Amino acid sequence: MALSLSTCNTGRGDHPASSLQRTIAARLADPTSCPGGDSGDIQQIVNAAGPGGLASLPDGCYRITSTVNLPPGIRLVGAGADKTILYRDPERTYWEPILQVRGGKDAPVGTQISGLALAGVRDPTDIGQDYGILISDVQDFRIDHCYFEGFGWAGVRVEGDSSGVIDHAIFVENFKSGIDNLGYGVAVYGEDNWTAELTPGGAQAVFVEDSLFVANRHAIAASAGAHYVFRYNQVLQSAVACAVDAHGMGYGNARGTRYVEIYQNVIEEPGYDWCGVGIRGGAGVIFENTIEGYENPILLILEWGTPESLKAEYPAFDQVQDLYLWSNQSTAGELIEPRVDETGVGFIQAGRDYFTEPKPGYVPYEYPHPLAKGDAFDSEPWPPGGD
Repeated sequence: MALSLSTCNTGRGDHPASSLQRTIAARLADPTSCPGGDSGDIQQIVNAAGPGGLASLPDGCYRITSTVNLPPGIRLVGAGADKTILYRDPERTYWEPILQVRGGKDAPVGTQISGLALAGVRDPTDIGQDYGILISDVQDFRIDHCYFEGFGWAGVRVEGDSSGVIDHAIFVENFKSGIDNLGYGVAVYGEDNWTAELTPGGAQAVFVEDSLFVANRHAIAASAGAHYVFRYNQVLQSAVACAVDAHGMGYGNARGTRYVEIYQNVIEEPGYDWCGVGIRGGAGVIFENTIEGYENPILLILEWGTPESLKAEYPAFDQVQDLYLWSNQSTAGELIEPRVDETGVGFIQAGRDYFTEPKPGYVPYEYPHPLAKGDAFDSEPWPPGGD
């Protein structure tokens, strides 16, 4: 069931998942009334299921003090994001994920994590750069009907040679002023190479669809040769930086973002109104988004983090090129034209590096994603107990 975009105009401080957020906060306020166990108990359930098995987590609150390692191919399914809650000890600082799946060549496919809430240390002054879920070198994964709040780096980090879908997920306040950086709903990192075999509109990408992002620094960010598809999502109350992001080369990565496909999203009600969609490198398509309330709804940037020697002359290393943008508009239906940031003057030029027309021959991948169909939560209202 797709997240309804018609519910988003609820006013600052409220959003379509506010009821779910309050339910989770109330249960965590008194964990003794929400018995569940701890990270060791979850690891035992996972180990008993094994690769390709089903690990079911009952209703309850599970205190997480160490990473739970999942074998690729497993299905970890909770009772629902309002019922099965994995939470951090608020008295500690964390740098590791709550759940982790590491695959590799010939690893089993079909990994699924579903029906959970994951709550980090919900203190904005905390400096732990942690994650809710880390997916590394895993093919055909699905993360669905999950809730993420209070993580320092990202709710979900996907890295390496990975492909799959994140759908019907909610990401709330994954940004901490104590760090004053990072803070992503989803972070996508490739293998730090620049593949020539990429297929726009193909299946080999990280898909994020039918999800809600509230008060994160970036709803999604990418680098290291990543290819992501961000579609049919809702982004509200973005904090500090561009709501939707793609890095160029720099900041510890040898390559920038390889390709983005950003379409059919609603991005509005900013907490920080400088930039709605900020593209700092790579190629892609951006079309049929509704963007409202931003000074620069779509901004094309020459990556600040690229070493000066690699952007001394055109073309800069991994800069914006072969980018197509069309039919993006405001809520009033006014056409949005991309703008070039002052950093990109002389480097990012219309008709050469970006084009305000449909990409010839481009056809979007099947929607909903084939992996995002037919499981237990797909026929239930989303968010659970939604306003």
